[in-house]
Amino acid sequence: MKAPEMQMQYERQISAGASGEDEVISAPWLKWSTIFFLAYFGLRLVYFALNISSFAPPDEVTHAGVCKVFSTVFLFPRNTPESYQFGLVTNAPWLYYWIMGKLLHLNFFGLPDLAFLRLMNIPIAFATVFFVRRTLQLLTRNRLADLLLVIVLTNTSMFSLLSASVSYDNLTNLLGATSIYYLLAFFKNRSANLLAATLLCQMAGALTKSTFLPLAFVLELLLLVHEWKNLRLFPAALADHLRGGVRSLLPALLILAGLALNLQLYGGNYLRYGTMAPSMATVVSPESSMQYRIGARERIFSLYTEGKISYMEALQMTGEIKHPGDKSDTFYLLMNYENLKTNHALWLTPPQYLKQWVQDMTGSVLGIKGHIGMFKPPRYLVPAYVIMALAAAGFALRWRPRESGWLAPCLAVIASFYAAVLLYKVNYNAYLYYGVTGITLQGRYIFPVLGPIYVLCCHYMLSLPRNRQVRIALAAATALLFIGYDFPWFFAHATPEWFK
Repeated sequence: MKAPEMQMQYERQISAGASGEDEVISAPWLKWSTIFFLAYFGLRLVYFALNISSFAPPDEVTHAGVCKVFSTVFLFPRNTPESYQFGLVTNAPWLYYWIMGKLLHLNFFGLPDLAFLRLMNIPIAFATVFFVRRTLQLLTRNRLADLLLVIVLTNTSMFSLLSASVSYDNLTNLLGATSIYYLLAFFKNRSANLLAATLLCQMAGALTKSTFLPLAFVLELLLLVHEWKNLRLFPAALADHLRGGVRSLLPALLILAGLALNLQLYGGNYLRYGTMAPSMATVVSPESSMQYRIGARERIFSLYTEGKISYMEALQMTGEIKHPGDKSDTFYLLMNYENLKTNHALWLTPPQYLKQWVQDMTGSVLGIKGHIGMFKPPRYLVPAYVIMALAAAGFALRWRPRESGWLAPCLAVIASFYAAVLLYKVNYNAYLYYGVTGITLQGRYIFPVLGPIYVLCCHYMLSLPRNRQVRIALAAATALLFIGYDFPWFFAHATPEWFK
């Protein structure tokens, strides 16, 4: 059998399962089931957008406030005493706020600004689901895996709530999904437009949230490794592409503009403040930063730990923080630090912290962590660990580079690198400073690479069993688990404080 014929046969087997029945016989119900669960996702998001309290989602009051500040100007606002309560509106990634600020002018329906902004975030969530599905389709045309991916992603509790909230995380997640998809599509199809698309999405992601930078780094690293043998051909290929007229020149101009904006933001910050992400106290003043709830928390804690104020003075300053969630967080930080000073045995060792990190990260993906929490006890996370173990076994046993290519390992490298940076540089460093695991450990921080994780899990978990009925049973059990863990779990545990 010739190589192209072998490849086509392999793709048909992956698309249809071992017997070929999944693709043909089950296509109608798989198609309509996908439509149903997407509609179910949309209805839930609208419900959340219109009913959830603004003090429940993470940092929503701040994000909505910055969006309103951006709505008052055409380009970029300045830090003013009126904006201090929302943190920095300059020297920080701005793309999400700029877009939402402009969309606020379209609120002709008399809706409250918060509700309107929440509804504007819902299409971003659907676009994220779309590109995650497209990424799966680069690996397989298996419709059962596609349906399972839709169900798992749209019934992840934290993703559901966040998608109906005002948060720059939503645009960050979308740009993460698009950057990854376009890069892998370029590896597969060798299109200059796909390469331009991934570069543009990466630059836009860096202008949305600074923690996008590690993702952009690993994507560029993969691009360099993949194209190493072709680097000498790049100048000639670029010159030839630019001779294609305006349609070829426009992507290059947009890439240059994106690069300039990133250099202006991050390079300007570094040259002026010695860091790419300066604190509010550095840009304005320590006194002004106290008007910002997170700035106040950080300043009070640092003054106390540096011995510049007493414990009682720190508690008194904390009482002046207006946001109830950050006020309680600061009280907890101070009291916990007092306990750690007298009992060093309370500090977690690195292995203990890693175990806690996995548990808290999984729990705050399948649960909800904002200013109000809805967490699942550790025993409820066991099925998720089983799913990950089955997917890992499926990858180890079923992936063959000559048959499947290198897209799956690329997804694994992207997710692993980003998770490692998040674990060590963000979460563990914060633990060493604050002495608590949860201050920056939130499941939504892994969402820029949630797509690769879910794609690999759905694809390789279902590739593990050879029997068609077993695959369907495994997919059904996983789907029921996630469906039950999302909306039904929320309604069973939501208290009145969750609602307006």
